[in-house]
Amino acid sequence: MSDKNIDNNAPKVSNEVLEWVRFAEMDYTTANHLDKTLYPKPMEIICYHCQQCAEKYLKALTEYLGKEIEKTHDLGNLATTISESIEVPQNVLVSCAKLTQYGVKIRYSQEFEMSDSHVRAALADMENVRTWCKDKLNIKA
Repeated sequence: MSDKNIDNNAPKVSNEVLEWVRFAEMDYTTANHLDKTLYPKPMEIICYHCQQCAEKYLKALTEYLGKEIEKTHDLGNLATTISESIEVPQNVLVSCAKLTQYGVKIRYSQEFEMSDSHVRAALADMENVRTWCKDKLNIKA
């Protein structure tokens, strides 16, 4: 992540925040790459990376707001912490609720049936959270 992607008129983003964003972008790139290039699609892994991208962006925003980062994979809990400082839009809250299941349940449950519709929804939900967080972090690209 280069400095050219940061709005210079906005408050400075710390190295810790940039590190969260850098790792979130790795998950974002991985999810999209796996979706576009592999067949059969590793649906569980794609959805997991969607959840991880959203989680890391929420943790970046939590850090940016000066809040303590909770050790959790529950995106709803992270959004609640953020909502103590800024309003979290309903569509982001819904995306957080839907993505949370892919953080743990997918890795440990053999009963969870995946379909391409899960992947499409997870990618869209990841994009909702990512776009909103980037806007709040004043990251342009």
